[in-house]
Amino acid sequence: MIQDELSQEIIALTTEITREAVGYFQRALDRGNLVLTADLKSSFEYHITYQAGQLAAAGEIHFGAYGRLKDMKRLNYVGMPPIDQLETYIEKIGLDKFAWVNRFGHRKVPTTRSDARHIAWAIAMHRKKVNNVGRRPNQRWYNRTKADFVNVMRRRMLDRAQSLVAKALKEQAEGK
Repeated sequence: MIQDELSQEIIALTTEITREAVGYFQRALDRGNLVLTADLKSSFEYHITYQAGQLAAAGEIHFGAYGRLKDMKRLNYVGMPPIDQLETYIEKIGLDKFAWVNRFGHRKVPTTRSDARHIAWAIAMHRKKVNNVGRRPNQRWYNRTKADFVNVMRRRMLDRAQSLVAKALKEQAEGK
């Protein structure tokens, strides 16, 4: 009976800590001003795995793989990025985020599609010319956040484990 209660407590604690870790990572993205479309922030998922009869549980956190690219100190681009994907991205965040669009002498009536294509080509050509992107320390979010949260989680688990073990020993000594 004690083992079942301990198992349930461990699963509850793992779920609680993993859920808080997701929020911790999302707040780190906000602090680093890395939220433009909220795709990365909303891509966080977590799963709890455990085996019946064992006092062990694991929490896994998943997010979009490009989140690690946003965390790199220096990112080197090779060649030009794909224009179509840049165009889709520009339409998603909105043309109002860009201060100016070069329309090449107003040869045709500007449309949202043509403006997005002009901006996409400008970004692609800039990436081709300047192929290194550096990040400031406050924009790197993953490694430091993970280390900080692991320390917080370790303290909380030790505190909770002490109380659970003390409760289990007391119940066993009383013969329940």
